[in-house]
Amino acid sequence: MQSRAELIEKLVEHMACVQRRLRARRSSAWLDLDLTRQQAKTLHFLTDGQRRMSEIAGRLDVEMPSATSMIDRLVAKGLVERGQDPADRRAVVCSLNQEGRDTVERFSAIRAARTESLAAVLSTEELEVVVPAMEIMADAVRRPGFTQGSDGRESPDGAPRTVETDA
Repeated sequence: MQSRAELIEKLVEHMACVQRRLRARRSSAWLDLDLTRQQAKTLHFLTDGQRRMSEIAGRLDVEMPSATSMIDRLVAKGLVERGQDPADRRAVVCSLNQEGRDTVERFSAIRAARTESLAAVLSTEELEVVVPAMEIMADAVRRPGFTQGSDGRESPDGAPRTVETDA
């Protein structure tokens, strides 16, 4: 029987392999979106509603000028809107507009299509093993204690610091 440490090592190795190969299959649809990874992460962060610029900077672990610059580019692309915080008129809040919401939906559709292409090469028997294992993994990322990113630091809102966006 393998030790817990050996099992974790194999899990890390296999997850990295799957993620690397899935990323290598990026579709032209992803490239057509013409977004950086940080911009895509920001769009995902804004799906839960408007956020102050300071929250965006904190979530992405960047300084305010960098966050402001990135939001400027997303506004120019017609994906994000700026406004005043009703609770503090001095504060700027950002939110997705309809085009931004549509773009986030395209991320999800691209990611789903990529996963479906992987599932297509699995037999029914293999899917009967993989699906329950993925259910366990999906549950694990929602458990208390799984709030740190790969850098070991907790995010400001307690959510994982990384956001899966690459399709």
